[in-house]
Amino acid sequence: MGTRGRGWVTAGVLLAGMAAAQAADEAALQACVRARDAETSISACSAVLKEDPRNVVALNHRGNGYRVAGNVEAALADHTQLIAIDPRYAVGHSSRCLDQLAKGDPAAAIKDCNAALEINPKLGGALFGRGLAFARQGNFEAAIRDHSAAIALNGRNAAAYNARAWAYLKAGQKAEALADVTKALELAPGDAAALDTRGHVHEAMGKKAEAIADYRSALAKVPNLPESLEGLKRLKAKP
Repeated sequence: MGTRGRGWVTAGVLLAGMAAAQAADEAALQACVRARDAETSISACSAVLKEDPRNVVALNHRGNGYRVAGNVEAALADHTQLIAIDPRYAVGHSSRCLDQLAKGDPAAAIKDCNAALEINPKLGGALFGRGLAFARQGNFEAAIRDHSAAIALNGRNAAAYNARAWAYLKAGQKAEALADVTKALELAPGDAAALDTRGHVHEAMGKKAEAIADYRSALAKVPNLPESLEGLKRLKAKP
C-alpha cells in the first residue's frame, strides 16, 4: 500500500472514531432527556455536563430534575447558567419561570415566562407557567386566558385543563371548572392533582359524598397529599 493509501486508512480510522464518539455523546444526551424520574435525570444529565458543561439541553433537564426533587436552588442555578450561555433559549426562561413559582415568587415567575414568550409566543410551557403564576397572584381571569392559549396549542394538555379548572373554580365558575377537570381526567385517568381539583369542585357544589370520594382517590395515588387531607378534614371524613 502506498503512502496515499495509508493516509486514507488513517483518515478513515479517525473518522470512525469521531463518529463513535458522537454516537456515544448523543446516546448520553438521550438518556438525560428521556429520564422518567428526577434522580435518573439528575444523574444522566450530570454525566453529559461533565463532558460538555455548556450543554444547554442537559442543563435544562437537570434543572427540571432538581426542581421535581425539591432542590429549587439547584434548579435555579442550572437554568440561570443556561440563560447566561444562551439568552435566546426560550425553554430555559420557561423552566426558570417554574423554578420561581416553586420558590414562591410569582412575580419573578411571570417575568421569566414573559421573557420566554417574547422569544417564542407559542411556547405552551411558558403560557402554562405564567397561568399558574397569575392564579397564585389571584388574577384568575389572566390565568384562564393563558391556560386557554396553552390548550389551543395542545388540546391534549391535561395539566392545562386541570389548571384552568382550578382558575375557573376560584373565579366562581363551577360548571366550567367541572367540565375542565372532567376533560383533564379523561386525558390523564387517575391523576392525583386532577382528582383533588375535582374534589374541590364537588365540595364547592355541595356534593359532599362525591368530594370525599375524589379526595380519597387522590390520596390513594399520592398518600399525604395536603390539599386532599385538608378537604377530608373540612368535610369531617376519614382518609
